[in-house]
Amino acid sequence: MKLYRLNVTADGEPSAIFAMAEDVDSLLHAMEYEDHGEADEESLLPYFDGEKKPRLIRSLEDVPEDYLDFVCLGDNPEELTVAEFFDTQE
Repeated sequence: MKLYRLNVTADGEPSAIFAMAEDVDSLLHAMEYEDHGEADEESLLPYFDGEKKPRLIRSLEDVPEDYLDFVCLGDNPEELTVAEFFDTQE
């Protein structure tokens, strides 16, 4: 499983979504049916249209501290947070 970051806006402010998936195609398919919380739908459209690519996150160092407790979206039945995702990778 991989962790991806999608840069979005939420209430007009820059934000991010972290989501787990096997690959980008799986990620986008899962995101179609996901509740995106506060994210503005228009900011997600470039990802679905292929104009933007989600960023693969390789380590916790790539994650701003504000997002460590964010619950990952996508293929995440255990509702792992971003930090917990990396704990399971060790």
